[in-house]
Amino acid sequence: MTITFKDVVKLAKGAHSMPALRSVVFDGKSAMTAAQLDWMVGVPCVQAALTTPVVVPVDAIQAHLLKSRHLVVMPDHLTNGQGLVTPFNPGKVDYSEVLHMLPKPPEGEAVSFDLELDSLDRVLIASGVHDIRYYLNGVLFDLSDGMLVGCDGHRMHTYKNRVPRPYKRKVVDGVPMGELVEVVLPRDPLKWIVGSADVAAKVTIWNAKRPKVDGQAVVPQALLQTKDGFVWVRKAIEGKFPDWRRVLPAVVSRPVWATVNPAKLADTVAAMGKVVKLESEGKWGGVTVDFGRGQVYGRNQDQVMPLVFGLNSDRVELDVTTLSEELWMGVCATYLEDVADCVTAEAQWRLDHTNCKNQGLLVTDGDFSGVVMGLRGYEPERAPKVAQDAPEAQEVAPVPQIEPETAQDALEDPETAPAEPCPAAVDAMAAQLVGQLVKSAQDAAKKAPKKARKPAKVAQVPQAEPVDA
Repeated sequence: MTITFKDVVKLAKGAHSMPALRSVVFDGKSAMTAAQLDWMVGVPCVQAALTTPVVVPVDAIQAHLLKSRHLVVMPDHLTNGQGLVTPFNPGKVDYSEVLHMLPKPPEGEAVSFDLELDSLDRVLIASGVHDIRYYLNGVLFDLSDGMLVGCDGHRMHTYKNRVPRPYKRKVVDGVPMGELVEVVLPRDPLKWIVGSADVAAKVTIWNAKRPKVDGQAVVPQALLQTKDGFVWVRKAIEGKFPDWRRVLPAVVSRPVWATVNPAKLADTVAAMGKVVKLESEGKWGGVTVDFGRGQVYGRNQDQVMPLVFGLNSDRVELDVTTLSEELWMGVCATYLEDVADCVTAEAQWRLDHTNCKNQGLLVTDGDFSGVVMGLRGYEPERAPKVAQDAPEAQEVAPVPQIEPETAQDALEDPETAPAEPCPAAVDAMAAQLVGQLVKSAQDAAKKAPKKARKPAKVAQVPQAEPVDA
C-alpha cells in the first residue's frame, strides 16, 4: 500500500465548512492539504514551474483529471503540457489562511526518532474513535518510559522499546521521581501515515515538555515523514491520558496462561461473533472463550466451535487441570479478534485464575502487550465439554456461508414468506440459518490461513536526546 496524490485529493474533497480548506497547496516539491485544521498531509509532487506556493481548489483539480492524467500546475491554471488548460480563480476565495498553515518547524526543543509503522498500527487499532473522552482518540507517546499506548476504555494495546526515553525519570529508592513527559497524537493523522509503503517513519516532536511562553503552555507539534508522504500534526491532544501502568497487569499476577494459534482464534471468534449478532439482530457482540475446555461459543450450547488451547502455569503448585473448568470469560468478539491479529503463535494469553470471568485478559508477545476487559456479569449457557484430542469428523461438502444481512433478508422476503408466517416456522427457519452459519464458520476456521504478522521481538531503540530546533 502506498500513499498517493489521490489520497490527498480525497481528503481535501471532504465537505468542510470553510471553502478555502477544500483545496490543495503546491509548493513546487509537495502537494499538501490542511482540510482537518489541526493536521495536514502531503505527498511528493514536483512542479518545476512554481517558485512560490499556489493554492488550487480541489474541484478544479478533479475537473482537470477527468480530461487528462497529467497534471502540471502553473501560477494561475492547470495544464497537461499538451494544450489542455484548466483555469482556476483564487480571487473568489481568501486562501491566505491556508498558506499560513504550511509546515514551519516551530521553535523549541525537539526529539527525533524512527518509528516502525507496523508497531504503530498494532497500537493504533485500540485507540478511541470519536470517543466523548477526547484524550482517548489518539496514541500516547510516553517519552519518559519509552512506551506507545492505545486505549479506548475497554481495551489497551501497548508497545515498549519503540519510543526513546529522552526525558527518563530519576529513580529514588526504587521509585521513579519527576515529571512524566507524554504526548498524545490524534488517531486520524496517524492512521493516514500508517498507509505508507515504508516500514518506518521519521518522527519529530517539538515542545514535548510544554514550555510556557507569556504564561501559556506551548502545545506540542509533530511531523511524521515517509518516502511517499508526510503528516504534520499542528496540535497534540490535550488532556490526561489513562495511566497505562495501573491498567496493564503485571505478568506475575497472571501465572496461568494459554497458547493458541492466533489466526485460528481470530477467525473462530469472528465467525462466532457473526452467529451471535445474527441471533440477537445486531444487538449483541459478545462471545465466550473457554480456555479450559477448548471452545468458543455464543449465547447457548448449540453455538459452539472447538479450538485447541495449551494451558501452562508459572507456579508449580498450580494444577491447570483442576482449574480448567473455570478458565473462561465473555469478551467482545471484535476486540479479541483485533488483539489476535496483533500477535504471533508465541504469544501468552494470561488469565486471572482466581476470577477469570470478571477480569481482563493479558496478552503478551515480545514487546507487545494487550489488555481486553471481560464482559462483567456475563453468564452464558455453558456448552458441553468436547475432548480436544478427538478425531476430526469426516469431511463433508462445505455449507455456503450466510452473512447476517442475507439471512435477515431471507426471513423478510415478501415473495417467499407467507403472508402470515407461523411463529414456530419462523423460529425453526432462524435456527436452521444459525446452524448453517455455525457449520460454515467451523469449516472456515479449520482452513484459516496464517496472518502475515511478524514476531514482536525486543527492539533496540537509539536513545534520542532533545535538541533545540
